[in-house]
Amino acid sequence: MKKQVITLALILIFNIVSFGQQSLTGSVIYEETTRLDIKIDGEMATMIKDLPKEKKSEKILWFSPHASLYDKYIKEDESAANSGYWVSENNMKIVISEPVNTVFVDLKKKKMIEQKEFMTRMFLITGDLPEKEWKITGHQEMILDHQCIEATHTDTSGMVTCVWFTPSIDIPAGPGEYCNLPGLVMKVDIDNGKRIFEARKISFDNPGQDVFKKPGKGKKVSREEFDTIVAEKLKEMGVEKGNAKSGTVVIKIRK
Repeated sequence: MKKQVITLALILIFNIVSFGQQSLTGSVIYEETTRLDIKIDGEMATMIKDLPKEKKSEKILWFSPHASLYDKYIKEDESAANSGYWVSENNMKIVISEPVNTVFVDLKKKKMIEQKEFMTRMFLITGDLPEKEWKITGHQEMILDHQCIEATHTDTSGMVTCVWFTPSIDIPAGPGEYCNLPGLVMKVDIDNGKRIFEARKISFDNPGQDVFKKPGKGKKVSREEFDTIVAEKLKEMGVEKGNAKSGTVVIKIRK
């Protein structure tokens, strides 16, 4: 009798754990903030003196135990064409828009496919999920009623990235490549606030498997090939230093 009770208890525990893992499917809406460090001299500087100091947008992360997809979030009353921020002054329109950046991650195989726009060209970057050495700091923060733990990573250039993940949501997903941690990533701070991703809303409604569609448009390149293309183009433009992780914003000025 005792053996039967123990066996039944183990079955119940297994079922509870299995149910919990199966239910960890849903979405997170992040607010993405990019600092605009624009330096313009002469007459043009006066004409665009009211240009905002930062660009905000919303992105959505669809997650499941097997995969995640990070993409632009478009509200029901908003179209992709008019979702950019613009101001008008002196018969001039300033349109600030972000390049396309859709990231699919196979969480089981640790593979990533990134559809990324650079200088009006579309690329499809495929390969292994980047391995990062994260250092747990011990600092904690509450985000959307979830206790989050801080971890930091310093790259070869000295740029520091801080993430806050929550072990209470046992899914190694996050915004774009900022994942593969023991819990859902709720916040990312790149280079001391130059770019920030922060979760604003989370839902555990199952979106169905159709949403996890791998991006397929663009020239297929490896991460190394893409980095070389970016470096060569920046050098051609006379930009000696730059870091794509801090965010790339395209500014168009129209009469």
